[in-house]
Amino acid sequence: MLSFVTRSRAAAILILAILVLTFVPLTLRPLFNLNEGLYAEAAREMLAHNPLIPRLDGMPYLEKPPILYWLIMLSYKIFGVGKFAARLPSALAALGTLLVVARFARTRFREPLWPAVILFSSVGFYMMSQLVLFDMTFTFFHTITLLAFYAYIERPEEPSRLMLAAAASALACLTKGLIGIVLPGLVVIAFLALERRTIRGLPFLAAWGVFFLIVLPWHIWMMQHVPGFFDRYIIQEQFGRFLGTLKPMDYRRPPFYYNFEHLLLGIFPWTPFLLEAVMRRRPYDSLDRFLLLWAAAYVLFFTLSKTSSSYYMLPALPALALFLGRAMPDLKGRALRRLVAAFAVLCVTAGVVALFIPHPAMRPYIAAGALVYLGFFLRALWELRSRARRLLPVAAMGSLAAYAALFLAFLIAHPNRYASKDLAVALIPHLTPHSHVFVAHHYEDLSSLDFYLHRPIYVFDPRQGDLYYGIRHDPKAHRLITGRALISLVRHRPVFIVGSIKNERSWARYGHFHVVASNGRDVAVENTIWPHRAASRPAPCQTAPVALACRPSLKDGRHAAPAGT
Repeated sequence: MLSFVTRSRAAAILILAILVLTFVPLTLRPLFNLNEGLYAEAAREMLAHNPLIPRLDGMPYLEKPPILYWLIMLSYKIFGVGKFAARLPSALAALGTLLVVARFARTRFREPLWPAVILFSSVGFYMMSQLVLFDMTFTFFHTITLLAFYAYIERPEEPSRLMLAAAASALACLTKGLIGIVLPGLVVIAFLALERRTIRGLPFLAAWGVFFLIVLPWHIWMMQHVPGFFDRYIIQEQFGRFLGTLKPMDYRRPPFYYNFEHLLLGIFPWTPFLLEAVMRRRPYDSLDRFLLLWAAAYVLFFTLSKTSSSYYMLPALPALALFLGRAMPDLKGRALRRLVAAFAVLCVTAGVVALFIPHPAMRPYIAAGALVYLGFFLRALWELRSRARRLLPVAAMGSLAAYAALFLAFLIAHPNRYASKDLAVALIPHLTPHSHVFVAHHYEDLSSLDFYLHRPIYVFDPRQGDLYYGIRHDPKAHRLITGRALISLVRHRPVFIVGSIKNERSWARYGHFHVVASNGRDVAVENTIWPHRAASRPAPCQTAPVALACRPSLKDGRHAAPAGT
């Protein structure tokens, strides 16, 4: 039996589990391609060049503001450049969010530990705490913004709380752009209208003063020193991404139910408990309405937006955790047993569905994860009594630990599915200071190569747009080449090309290559130089490094097809 799990022991176990699960996995897997590789490399390049201008592959990179880069740079300074240092800011932001939520609940909830436990053991929140992404840092500042605002509404005689909300909102803007003020603004306006309240006078003006004092200096400096900053960063990345006019387009509009679906998936395994709480807590009080408006604002905003991703729902999870944390003490007896039983059925269903997903390598891990959650919660159901509700968070944390172990086991068993570290390590002995490494078509798909090779990556026949701004505004630094220029280059010097095995034919026609390294998903090849072979086409570019950039057309945000095809 689990009667030995007292309240103090349960709290100690949970705190230890949170610390271990937060920090230990940071070093156990290489950086993922796509966003992790992009942002870790951008911070490294800023540290080596200019800390105010985000850079990627040697070029200005204006998709995101600088706060996360600055935090990663500070981490690099303290711990050295590496995956642990790159991920540490997200992990600390997750812990900071837990502390903010726990502090808010301490004087307002009957059982103040519940919201923090629910939040951390939610799969969506935990996964984001382990990734080099802007969203966890944004969630930290966004949570402070809205909870400080609500605290001010409770006690308007303390304007410092409103100043704190304004400062946190400004830092959120410097983390992920205008949504740092737009989304809290939507929640605040809707809540004030619903409660028939207003904020005016000196505190209101002072709050805006604090906001602009923090948010304006970097933006003004960038507009003065970086050509086209306002158009690219404000018009294109902020408004264009929402309206679907961003050039080049690098996203697809998801179905209308996408955000609601990922909100419920993000709060897993607490999804059934949340739905029950939403139905049982009526009529809602002021705090309930505020928290539900907070979550609803995210679903509505990104449903209207032309672009969205699953992690866009992350800042709504603290609101759901707080709402559910208020409701959990009222769930007892048959209602609580019914919910745990419903969750057990959900786990069985997930395990069965996992057997039919289109990625065979992932099936046993997902099925095992479902069984892990099922086992822990069935044990809690067996032991559950109204006086022993403390077993449920312990079961949730134990399930999360097992899930994290399975996730890491999958990455260890399939290390190259999302990362390129092994390929980079195999490639390094073959490189010289004068070697040129090209990525075929998609820089983003192999972005961690840049980080692990510690050298610029060139791209031929580019087909995506993360480097779009840098190509237009820094022509001496950009590293793109057409297929026609590549034909000339491979005849005169060693060239390495890295790309997907499935797309090998796309570069094989440019010369003679032999395989240097392969990880089963991607392959690195080196050209075989044939000096006696006559050129089939005139070369439009010189082969000096600066002249590699045989610049493709950028009209309408599209790159020209390689002239050698």
